[in-house]
Amino acid sequence: MSLAGSEAAAAAAEAAAAAAAEEAAAAEAAEEAAEEYDVVVVGSGLGGLSAGALSAKYGHKVLVCEAHYIAGGCAHAFERGGYTFDSGPSLWSGCAAPSTNPLRQVLDAVGESPEWVQYGGWNMYTPEAPAGFYAAAGDMGEWRRTMARLGDGERTVGQWDRLLEFIEPLQRAVLAVPPIALRADVGAVLTAGPYMGAMADPRIGLIGAMADPRIGLRAYLLSGTWSAVLEAAGVTDPWLRNWFDFLAFAFSGLPSDGTVAAAMVYMLAELHADGARMDYPLGGSGAVVEALVRGLRKHGGELRLRSAVEQILVDEADGRCTGVRLVGGRVVHARRAVISNAPVWQTAALLPPAARAAVRATGSAPLDASTPPTPSFVHLHLGIRSDGLSEQALSSWEKLTQPQSAAFVSVPSLLDPSLAPEGRAVIHAYLPATEPYEVWEGLTRGSAEYERLKARISQLRAAPLYAAIERFIPDVRARVDVELVGSPLTHERFLRRHRGTYGPELSAADSAFPGARTAVDGLLTCGDSCWPGIGVPAVAGSGIAAAHAVTGAGAQRELLREMRERGTLLPA
Repeated sequence: MSLAGSEAAAAAAEAAAAAAAEEAAAAEAAEEAAEEYDVVVVGSGLGGLSAGALSAKYGHKVLVCEAHYIAGGCAHAFERGGYTFDSGPSLWSGCAAPSTNPLRQVLDAVGESPEWVQYGGWNMYTPEAPAGFYAAAGDMGEWRRTMARLGDGERTVGQWDRLLEFIEPLQRAVLAVPPIALRADVGAVLTAGPYMGAMADPRIGLIGAMADPRIGLRAYLLSGTWSAVLEAAGVTDPWLRNWFDFLAFAFSGLPSDGTVAAAMVYMLAELHADGARMDYPLGGSGAVVEALVRGLRKHGGELRLRSAVEQILVDEADGRCTGVRLVGGRVVHARRAVISNAPVWQTAALLPPAARAAVRATGSAPLDASTPPTPSFVHLHLGIRSDGLSEQALSSWEKLTQPQSAAFVSVPSLLDPSLAPEGRAVIHAYLPATEPYEVWEGLTRGSAEYERLKARISQLRAAPLYAAIERFIPDVRARVDVELVGSPLTHERFLRRHRGTYGPELSAADSAFPGARTAVDGLLTCGDSCWPGIGVPAVAGSGIAAAHAVTGAGAQRELLREMRERGTLLPA
């Protein structure tokens, strides 16, 4: 063959190969363009994973898209220098065994759970008890003695007992129906109906609870603020009011006058029931995330990491949400719904301009980008030579919601030594929902000036955390192997939290929490931007609500029957 012929043959082969490559690329693009799921979840926080795993359990084809390289959102865990750190939750309860806790009910529904260890309470440091006291869970005798010592003796204890008597019928009403039996449509007759008093013992049914004449007079309080309940019960003792402000703030980022009463009624039932214990997942919060991911995948769902959503797609003709477009251009269609686990501000920003305008016109709360955020956090993650003892510290009652006033300190390696190398301990300390974003605003990442300012600000803002730890480990600074300071900018960058916020400042005093459904047909929300609000049980509950919004009551009823037969549904 001549040289010219060889060149022609080579050119022809190259052209054929190029054509084949183009054809393959076109086929791949077509396949990607045709990619369809029943449900697409934006974000893999506990709410998104709960919604995704439960939807998959119901038989839906589910895809969870996560921008980060680690699943879990604010509950993810990470490793540095041989230590495993929790990024968020440090207080867990109602999770070690079947219970009415929404997270536990999701785990039981999908048949997965981490291993749990339990402990009896935590230490606190307050103005009345600078040497600290033990906040016992589930031991009312010990707790009454503590209240009498720190408060006004029998007056404090008497008001506590009067409050428990006042809320007892409210607790029965709140606990009468399993969270996983709830739904927001007429199908609730099928799923929650058996709990309306038709059970063998009507005293455990909702009708039995509501038949209590005290409920009729007090039921309205459940949708109001916790402070309104305290006032109605005649709780005026300063120590008790401070204690409840602490619990409410730890739960929701707001004090008693902004925290929904139903959540606090539930929390007290969980913390102070006879024999109640606190829980901690072996492996840290990441083990809870892994259990939810296992549940998602076991039932056919998919999780894609490093898959940021660029836009939530809305059909211009009928205004229905049809799917998402990922960064890079891939389109994923959702036949039934898109469930956004992103905070309200990010969800609103992901909508096309026309849809945003329509949402603004309706004033739809779940997508209202004008919703005020709560302040942010400062986290201090330490790996130290082990000598730590305590789990909680609080510096001042009076300034509970002020910047740098309340410090939470946990030492999870006391419960799970695998979180740290031998002879070492993990400490997670944080200032919760009190850190102003403005202190950090305007720092440009990556510059030398940024690093200098960050180091100086971090040292100043982390000082109260070190002070809290030094109460029980005076030489902690000399013991440090690993030190990591997380700021509002850390929350903003890695967790995609608007201004690094803990969550939306939706006060029970002046607003109703929005539900899962939005003004955009086919777009649902879950997480802390909708009902029931901020906190681990709450966001899991929001995931349940979102999953049930795309699932028929018949399938839900079948799941309840299955869980009841396995002995994992409470109340049964």
